[in-house]
Amino acid sequence: MEALGALAIVGGALALFAPGLLNGQWWLLAVAGALAVVWALFSLRQKDPDQRFPSESISIRLVEGDLFEQKASALVGMTTTFDTEPGIIEDGSVQGSLLHRIYGGSRTRLDAELASALTGIGPVGTITKPGKEDVYPVGTVAVLNGEGTTCYYCVAYTCMDEHNRAQGTIRGILDSLDSVWDAVDRNGNGEPICVPLLGQGQSRIPELTAEVAVRLIAFSFLLRARRGRFSKELRIVVHPNEIGKIDRAEFQAFLRSLVAG
Repeated sequence: MEALGALAIVGGALALFAPGLLNGQWWLLAVAGALAVVWALFSLRQKDPDQRFPSESISIRLVEGDLFEQKASALVGMTTTFDTEPGIIEDGSVQGSLLHRIYGGSRTRLDAELASALTGIGPVGTITKPGKEDVYPVGTVAVLNGEGTTCYYCVAYTCMDEHNRAQGTIRGILDSLDSVWDAVDRNGNGEPICVPLLGQGQSRIPELTAEVAVRLIAFSFLLRARRGRFSKELRIVVHPNEIGKIDRAEFQAFLRSLVAG
């Protein structure tokens, strides 16, 4: 309708100054219709949300893609027992991808680096179950060094029960995000941080939909940046299989509403 309205204005102007110019030119209606369709398709094409926050000197983006192809540091969600065993952790999860993509499937090397990163952080208890039994507080972050300045912030944001079922809460996610932002502040150099969708799949937080999750992550990052800039960019990375769960236009509007006046 916008396109047809614009074309009608042009046609009206021509009719006013050159009344006979459009007589019998019915083919112009087909051209106008085609232009309207192209305009509509272009307008409806969803773009990846990208918002700059000038007051905080940061950007928040949502991108469709692979977390481990971003060439940037990333958050990796884990449980409070930091389990890595096959059968307990799905190969298709973010943690499973970390094992296979970054550690070449070597669980021994991943476990050794997790143990080293957790040195000095005492567990708060134990649980009798298959796999690891030491339990760390929700929000514990094990920082693993990748190539160059890349770090992987492995954060315990869900709890395992005796049957190795992971359960989490929105409060636990908020606390875990705060812990990761602090770790990024200590270990990073203001570089971008990538975060996958949290609270989905086996995390068992049914009230945390993908739409709510991206807003929660973005808002947490922005609030922390307003206390002190620690990263120049938050990149929320959504797998192509999950991107359909998010209305990108609505999320862009949400980000725009957060810009300080």
